[in-house]
Amino acid sequence: MPLITVQLVRSSMATLQQTIAEKFLAKLSEDKSLDVAKVDRLRALLAGGKKPKAEDFVKVFAEPAGGDVK
Repeated sequence: MPLITVQLVRSSMATLQQTIAEKFLAKLSEDKSLDVAKVDRLRALLAGGKKPKAEDFVKVFAEPAGGDVK
């Protein structure tokens, strides 16, 4: 596969992943039972430079509404 094709596929995959993440976060934002701070933390987690791990998501959802786990 030529290099230019590989780069194009990679850039379109990143765009696809971003689109899915944006739609997912928008749907979560509509849910009134979910704390806005958790959606913000998920947004930051998904926008970060490295691939999120399952533990990262557990930390977000295990945290009580409006504060840190104590």
